[in-house]
Parts: sequence; C-alpha cells; structure tokens
Amino acid sequence: YMLKYLLGTSNGVQGKDLGKEEAKPVEVVWHDAAPEGKLDLLVTLDFRMSTTCPYSDIVLPTATCYEKNDLNTSDMHPFIHPLSTAVDPAWQSKSDWEIYK
Repeated sequence: YMLKYLLGTSNGVQGKDLGKEEAKPVEVVWHDAAPEGKLDLLVTLDFRMSTTCPYSDIVLPTATCYEKNDLNTSDMHPFIHPLSTAVDPAWQSKSDWEIYK
C-alpha cells in the first residue's frame, strides 16, 4: 500500500477510495489526491528477505533476537523482555544498535 506514496510505484490497493463515497472525516483536512513521491534512498534493516527488500537501495543484515543483547516489548502486554546473546551473529549481520551508530 505504501509503495505508491513512498516510491511512486504501482500498488495492490483493491478497496474503493473513501472520498468517492462521501465518507470523509470531519476532524482532519481531506485531500482529494494524496501526494505521491519517490524516495531518494530506501534503506532496510532486516534479518530475512522481506517484501520491502526488493524495493530498497541498501539492505543491511541485522542480527536476530538470538544474536544480540537487547530489550523487547510489545503492545500486547506492559512487560519489557531483556534479550541475551545465545550465539554470535552470522556472517556480517550486526545488532540494530551497531548499525545505527
């Protein structure tokens, strides 16, 4: 869905536009045509070949949860889970923190 607005490419949107049925929100300003664009650079950090990777200019291999010391949380519960390294990162993958630095 976001490929149309981020990259300016085709998309798989199958639903109708809400504006055509006059079901427009009243709390926000409604734009008849959403802006479409082309990103100059799309970088993806992933430990698997996700659907974003083929559209990315740069794909950096990140470590899995078994390969890094990190904190993990979810919107499903209020807990924070500490993760401990179980194995070394494979090949050239690095933790998110190492990539961000």
